[in-house]
Amino acid sequence: MASLTEAIVELETTRGGGGMNIVFGAARELRPWRQEPFVAEVHDRLLGLMTAA
Repeated sequence: MASLTEAIVELETTRGGGGMNIVFGAARELRPWRQEPFVAEVHDRLLGLMTAA
């Protein structure tokens, strides 16, 4: 999970398009666990990336 967090931090800084695809793909894989606090936090941060774009 640390790698996913690092990737999101990098995307928040660079807004790299290819990285967005990878991180959003990982987030889709985490859907079954979306009620878990870490996954909910990832989801919130990704929503923030989408609204800031």
